[in-house]
Amino acid sequence: MHEGAFWLSHTEPHGTEQTMMNRRAQNRLPSNAPDPAGNEAGSEVVSPTVSHLKQVRINEGDLAYSERGTGDLVILVHGALGDYRIWSSQFAALSQQYHVISYSRRYHQPNLPADEATDYTHRGHVDDLIALIEALQLGPAHLVGHCYGGAVAAVLALKRPEMVSSLVLAEPSLFSMISHPQDRVSLRLHGIALNVVQKLTENAEQELAVREYVNIALGKDGYDDLSSEVQLVVNENGHTLGPMLRTYFEPTELDRSSALNIKTPTLLIAGESSSRLYHAIIRQLEKCVPNSELLTLSGTSYGLQTADSTDFNEAVLEFLSRNEMAVKQRHH
Repeated sequence: MHEGAFWLSHTEPHGTEQTMMNRRAQNRLPSNAPDPAGNEAGSEVVSPTVSHLKQVRINEGDLAYSERGTGDLVILVHGALGDYRIWSSQFAALSQQYHVISYSRRYHQPNLPADEATDYTHRGHVDDLIALIEALQLGPAHLVGHCYGGAVAAVLALKRPEMVSSLVLAEPSLFSMISHPQDRVSLRLHGIALNVVQKLTENAEQELAVREYVNIALGKDGYDDLSSEVQLVVNENGHTLGPMLRTYFEPTELDRSSALNIKTPTLLIAGESSSRLYHAIIRQLEKCVPNSELLTLSGTSYGLQTADSTDFNEAVLEFLSRNEMAVKQRHH
């Protein structure tokens, strides 16, 4: 983790960009203080098991989830190669003030695994999240999504805005937002790199495919820089990689035009060292989503909610708190 300041590229709707340094010094515990879960601040933490794991029957399948806390509902939507465990730090921090649910998307551990016949699509995962909120009868929800999970959360907000109180999108894989010619080149190069990963999955070289995918997402040596706990999670979900990549670049319902219809308060989070492609996506979202603001975490890349969990958690908590009154006024 980068222990220096995090800086906020903060643009109010159609406003001017500002930079704020050393927020940690202003409003948080010292960097060496333990976090509420008992872990050192900023450490990567992924609980291998949660004793109170639950299941809910959704669209002819069982989805595992963990929940804790009381108050407004927050649902954590994990990205590629993740499951409910990847949000351990956020689960601990946010549940002190909110009713938090961290669930495993279909086919991800400990749910029934994917296979070669699996239909792994954005639409299917969006439908699952809609059904989850309906089944638990707890909505509307604040949605916090990363990567693929961010795309799922954003599309849900577009389709069913009454279900969503606010959005936190951490570098969502919304490739339909790409427009600039140079960014399209980045997208093509990303696709070429992932073709290598796809071939590895087809050759049953799952462990190597996982390593290569993570290195593409996080940069050279990205896999080796992960904690052993995070490596465990991504490897245990390696079976989802092939099915996911088959439909990874298919257009979602959210593009630059439809994004204008998302009126939900939205926090966009980027890692300073993330790839040009994901910076392009997040900048397009900032331009197109009317009620959005952008925050960049310094010294981090694509795995930002684990690599810089302290700053990430504080940013989410501050955003939720700031919008809480407006959200309640809108829904009551």
